Amino acid sequence: MRRVIVASLVAVALAGCSAGFWDLDPEVRIELAPPVASAARIEAVEVRSSVYNPPDAFSEAFIPAFRSQTDACARGQTVLRAVVFIHALDRGGTLLDEDGRGRLSGSVDLMDPRGRVVGRYPLSVTLPDSGGDLTERRVKLADALGAELCREAFAQGA
Repeated sequence: MRRVIVASLVAVALAGCSAGFWDLDPEVRIELAPPVASAARIEAVEVRSSVYNPPDAFSEAFIPAFRSQTDACARGQTVLRAVVFIHALDRGGTLLDEDGRGRLSGSVDLMDPRGRVVGRYPLSVTLPDSGGDLTERRVKLADALGAELCREAFAQGA
């Protein structure tokens, strides 16, 4: 009987740990230290939406547009990698909200060369309209999310 109780307690404890492990959508904001923010440069951008993250049409449209914004606002020498986690992304979906506007929410982890998260910014953007066809919408939303990161992390409008 004692083994059953211990096994049950271990299972409950591990279930709690695994929920935290699979929560790839952290809402906790971590501000970049001012010296890092003023000297930062985003060298690479990675897009994630779940444990399955292949390069696809979404990534191909998103990364260059996002990068054009961060290249304009983070021009320093301190190399960071941006890991963009998009909340509930249906990679083939429309990216439209219930009002027909383009919308994208996510969080951006800024990581140093050792893989440590030095900044985290939960972000959300909404276009004033649909944003055009799906490819145009992806680009406009990525551009808006990159500009939002510039405002939040680097105190600049790109």
